[in-house]
Amino acid sequence: MVKLIHALSPFRYALIALVVAGLLIVGQSIFSTHADLFAQPSPSGLYTVALTFDDGPHPYFTHAILAELKTGGATATFFVVGSQAQKNPDLVRAIAANGCEVESHTMTHRNLLHLTDNDIRKELQGSVSLINSLSGRNPLFFRPPGGQYNDRVVKVAGEMGLTMVLWTVIPRDHEENDVDAIVDRVVAQTRDGGIILLHSGRHPTLAALPRIIAELHARGFRFVTIENLMTAKGAA
Repeated sequence: MVKLIHALSPFRYALIALVVAGLLIVGQSIFSTHADLFAQPSPSGLYTVALTFDDGPHPYFTHAILAELKTGGATATFFVVGSQAQKNPDLVRAIAANGCEVESHTMTHRNLLHLTDNDIRKELQGSVSLINSLSGRNPLFFRPPGGQYNDRVVKVAGEMGLTMVLWTVIPRDHEENDVDAIVDRVVAQTRDGGIILLHSGRHPTLAALPRIIAELHARGFRFVTIENLMTAKGAA
């Protein structure tokens, strides 16, 4: 055994180096695996995300949201309720005039699962016609109230040329009053090509918006409308 050790001694530094290198490689591999779970995109501007706002337009809040978007260099898509649009036609025009997108959140915000096919069609067509008359653009997308849908809803909407859009990021701002929690949830959940669900008409959402825009810009995201996002996905 002693002779074997002496025989290997000229190579002991090489062996030690190999062992250390192996440990470093394994350690780096483990670190990378866990780091990927927490990594944020670098500020390259190559990542896209769509901000969306449901339930408006609302007096004060819609103008305030548009002002924050302009200040932050962001755009968004507003899924408006037809009955709200009827009450606030100038706000729909303002959304479109500010380069944002106006899409359908139905006419009266009823649960589409409880409606007949004909009533689903009326809910969608009423809002689509109104949005077209106010914004000069025919909506291409709709979001079912509460995210409630089934095959019938999708089928009826498809026959009308509408594509359903849900979300990938849900900060629960419709019930959350903690601004920090809203911001943290958005940042934690947002990935390239994501869709952020926010709601018009709430002070915590409005307070969180400039921070959300700044945080995501710092992580290399740029904001696009739903139409632009879907077009990019289709071309990919």
